[in-house]
Amino acid sequence: MVNVDSISEVIRTCWETLPDREPLEHEFALVEKDDLCITNEMYKCPGLRKIHLEVAKTGKLDILHCVFFPDPAYNLPIFGCDIVATPSVITAAIVDVSPVRGVKRIYDEISKVSNRYIFSDKRPLPLWGDEVFSPFCKFLRIKSDMEGEHYYEILMEYLMIFCRNVNNTVRDDNWVKEMLRLDDQIWYCKQQKTNKKLIAVLSNWFDKEWAEYYIDTILFDEPNARNKMVSTSST
Repeated sequence: MVNVDSISEVIRTCWETLPDREPLEHEFALVEKDDLCITNEMYKCPGLRKIHLEVAKTGKLDILHCVFFPDPAYNLPIFGCDIVATPSVITAAIVDVSPVRGVKRIYDEISKVSNRYIFSDKRPLPLWGDEVFSPFCKFLRIKSDMEGEHYYEILMEYLMIFCRNVNNTVRDDNWVKEMLRLDDQIWYCKQQKTNKKLIAVLSNWFDKEWAEYYIDTILFDEPNARNKMVSTSST
């Protein structure tokens, strides 16, 4: 059955195709407490302000979280995936290419991939997720090897399409469109942070103050105009 390690390797293989990729400095490369181990890998490249892969393992539970955040100066959507797995079942698996205003062309390819895969044990999106995910978002529980392989395949295809678009993108100097993309990415981060389960799990392992700081600075840091200017001036 597909697992966190196999999905991690797909993600790493895909980001190797991105040009001029550089590591991002941060303070949470490795977090350990009791039997919990969290690793965070982060990069940036032209077109993307942050590529983030988090893997957490504790007891018999494995968790993967990944987001590719675009630089708002480029006309790109947001790629994201998450897995929560036990040895016998993946209780939650999600993958999506989330839209921002002005991004449409990529969905001609994404929709064709999405339509090839039908999953039997789909999970309903939380209400906050309806605000940020695309119609081609896959959110499911995986119980069989076949559906695990299908999730593996669709995630790989989504990410390959996404990375190909990053490689082919050019800066968009339309300031108004850039601000709209910036606003949409901020909205994406804010909506993700309304997920009460996320802060509850982290607070259980650590404390609420640590959890809020980790969410705000590592998982869903919100871009702002100053971040944008620094990022675009360096590319």
